[in-house]
Amino acid sequence: MAQSTFLLSVLTGVVLVATVVFLSGRGWRQYTPAPLGGTVRGGRAGLVDLAENPTVWILAFVAAIAVFGGATLAFVGGGVSESTVQLGGVVLVVAGGAVAVGYLFFGTFIAARGRGLGNAAAAALGSWVLGLAFILVLVAKLMGMF
Repeated sequence: MAQSTFLLSVLTGVVLVATVVFLSGRGWRQYTPAPLGGTVRGGRAGLVDLAENPTVWILAFVAAIAVFGGATLAFVGGGVSESTVQLGGVVLVVAGGAVAVGYLFFGTFIAARGRGLGNAAAAALGSWVLGLAFILVLVAKLMGMF
């Protein structure tokens, strides 16, 4: 059993190295991607304008406070039904997880962009960090830490 597992891991490593060598040897063509927002005004996409608008950030922050506050009150509040308490707990876990994932990915993306990487490389690095965090949580769960 251990020998077949070792053989399988060696073969997987060989396939991975062969794939990297194959893809790095290809001649990629350059292209110009279309803007995300669809319409372009003055050379800028509509989503970029929204992301740089302080009012949008303030409204998003107030909405996040309302979601977390409401879910917390539903989770710990007395005199509510059991389904409301469970829904509040689910909302807290999902929203907290979304904030943690966004923080890890966006923070890694911005740090990589600040060190001179392109958008694609920075996004790949952010995805790699999320994958590593997932693996660490999985290992901790398998070891019985959770």
